[in-house]
Amino acid sequence: MPLENTGAEERITRETMIGWIEHWGESYDDVRPDDGAVRLANRIIEYNEMTETVEDLGNPDAVYDELASILQPVLSSMDGTCFAGSEWFAGEVDRMEADRINGGQPEETDGLVSEGPRIPFIVEAEATAADTDEPPLDELITAATREYLDSGMTYDGFSEHVRTTWRNAAAYDWSKLMAEQRSTGEWSSDANRLAVLGVTMQFAPESTCMMIASDILAENAPLSLPALRERINTPDGMVNTDLLFSRLIDNGTTPDPARIGMAMGILGPLEANAPTDACYRIIGLKAMLSLAMGDGEQARELAEQAIGYDASDRFASSVLDRLPETDPAMEATNVWENGGHLGR
Repeated sequence: MPLENTGAEERITRETMIGWIEHWGESYDDVRPDDGAVRLANRIIEYNEMTETVEDLGNPDAVYDELASILQPVLSSMDGTCFAGSEWFAGEVDRMEADRINGGQPEETDGLVSEGPRIPFIVEAEATAADTDEPPLDELITAATREYLDSGMTYDGFSEHVRTTWRNAAAYDWSKLMAEQRSTGEWSSDANRLAVLGVTMQFAPESTCMMIASDILAENAPLSLPALRERINTPDGMVNTDLLFSRLIDNGTTPDPARIGMAMGILGPLEANAPTDACYRIIGLKAMLSLAMGDGEQARELAEQAIGYDASDRFASSVLDRLPETDPAMEATNVWENGGHLGR
């Protein structure tokens, strides 16, 4: 129902809602497309402490519906979770609202949302560095994430070209990081390549994990660059973890400890600096690698951490499926230690 038909416009206008979104944009809230516009509208109203005011209206549903209609076009354009992305989201709402008020179509921008020049994420991070030290990895991942989203968002959705380009780059960077001259287990310090992987771990976690696991555990490892790119370009929803585990874990082969150690030197700094969701995806992958090495205790501990954060983590679930059932008393202890999250 249009807001102007409810009598609520005297108290809450569309401009008021845009102001709510701008204020919420300062919260650095995560934005997930699967949140849905109505649930996101609820969060924005709650953040602005306007829930009681809205509920006191004669038709509060009209306010929620109108706010959701403002949010939906931006949600529909998103490629995946935008961590700490509320500021970017609010900016997109402002841009779309300006286009609506002007009554015209957006100007041609070669398919990009932003009309400004593209600035490589390392340059952006260095330009905002507070001192002469190199920007830390977490800042580089944040800058890389912003560049990925800014370059990929178009008026018709997310650019397949940008998506493929970043995934292909991540496969190349992974191969280069694995070929580094460093001690087994020593953390990589190539922050630029790590930042690219930090982006794909956010927006293509299962395909990135499949690429990494295959490059470490497959009988023909290390894989060729085309093979790495084939795996990382698989849509997450099409990653068959049961088949993957059957091929890599249940085949009776012994993995190369040195190769796993080299991989841990890449996953370690990523886990320490990536956003929370990506961090736990890495923990689920490390559980798989521990299982491959025959360390069931470590595999269970890591898998339960990942499942405790996200019960839909299929890599962690597949690890637990291959471990014997725990003693019920021990299971209860694990639940308590995990802050109430069931370990399986």
